[in-house]
Amino acid sequence: MRNVIFTTTVALLTIAALPLHAWSNHFLFYRPAIEAMPEVAAAPKVKVESFEEFLLKEKDGLIALLTQVENEARTTYAKSAPQPAELAFKGGDAATIRVNFLKAIRINPGTPLGYFIQQLPDKPLIRARANANLVTLFGEKELVGRYEMYAIDKGDMVAPLDVLATAGDEPDFGFDINLFTDNNADFSKNYGFGEQSFGDPKLYYGSQAPFHIGYYHESGIIFFAGSFLKRTYPRYRIHQFMNLARYAFKTGHPYWGYRFLGWGLHYVGDLTQPYHTRVLPTYGTMAMLWINIKAMLGFEQAKTDAVNRISARHTTIEDYHFSVLRNAYIEKKFDHPFIRSVMTTARDKDYGAFDDKFLVDVIAQTSYDISDRLDTLIDQSNLLKGFVKGKLTGEINPPALAELDRLIASHMQNVGPQLRSYIRAGLPTK
Repeated sequence: MRNVIFTTTVALLTIAALPLHAWSNHFLFYRPAIEAMPEVAAAPKVKVESFEEFLLKEKDGLIALLTQVENEARTTYAKSAPQPAELAFKGGDAATIRVNFLKAIRINPGTPLGYFIQQLPDKPLIRARANANLVTLFGEKELVGRYEMYAIDKGDMVAPLDVLATAGDEPDFGFDINLFTDNNADFSKNYGFGEQSFGDPKLYYGSQAPFHIGYYHESGIIFFAGSFLKRTYPRYRIHQFMNLARYAFKTGHPYWGYRFLGWGLHYVGDLTQPYHTRVLPTYGTMAMLWINIKAMLGFEQAKTDAVNRISARHTTIEDYHFSVLRNAYIEKKFDHPFIRSVMTTARDKDYGAFDDKFLVDVIAQTSYDISDRLDTLIDQSNLLKGFVKGKLTGEINPPALAELDRLIASHMQNVGPQLRSYIRAGLPTK
């Protein structure tokens, strides 16, 4: 039995090494979802404040806040990886406080955190294009073809809607890269996360997997075989950034309030992607175990096929969703179901206040529940062969594709209210 569990664990570890973008460019559906919130869409413009200015003004309060946040996380969200005592935030001066803060919240200290706003693809940039190296760790290769960013300056007045929706993509720009001891980064050896729980630590983007995925609803035997699947941290990130947003609003720093809130929003959105809440959609527990038993006996092909199958569908549905949204904006089809559905507020009243239980039992559960149907429709529509380089080909199955579109649109009718529930929880109360 011990050998079976060991082999199952190794195979699950391989299966979990899948693509890491939950949705490719969250902004394209975050913005319309937030536009449906008058408390944000109609809010007065806020002044862009430098990161260092915020930290220096509030360092004493932030010391207390982050101590509280980490104490709460220690017994809940990050109990398998508590913050090392030496990383506790202690303030600093103009030259050191930025890195001290980023290390205290345990994100990659090289993340640029520049000042920029994303623009919808149907509109020209209203300012100079942002320097990609001030947006993302990965430079232009990360932005080209998917993001349109223009630069803003400290002191500018900007719309909260733009700040919040833009910030919703920032965690994909380097926050969670190389945070584990086996990622060969000097800073991460002291971060307390240990070895990477799953995903390939050597692959581009692979190291951020445990921060953007939340497997909360697999069967007990799967968790028994692969306990590392529980070592995920989106709840921890949301807890951090929600508290930082509330603090920034309370202390008179609305620009950073909206930006921190957007950072947390990213991880909420990640858990609305079915392939980020289910290890192997359409594979039952016994099927997963049978694959691993065969691998134990030396027949690796079934495991390889499962990994390749899920990986291809994960990537393809993200690219398809992005391309449909992008084309809808470019063609000014603002009533497209993918846009209209996420703006629909009819279900907002059906959801209660956002908290960690809501995140797991509602948001992640909703995503998990449609994973089998989504995976099946990707197969039935022949999307892997019928959608190539952003365009449909003659190999697509139109009736099944139409059903897939209806499923995505229906899911987005839930995603919109779920995102707005999170945002309302972070906004200042009047």
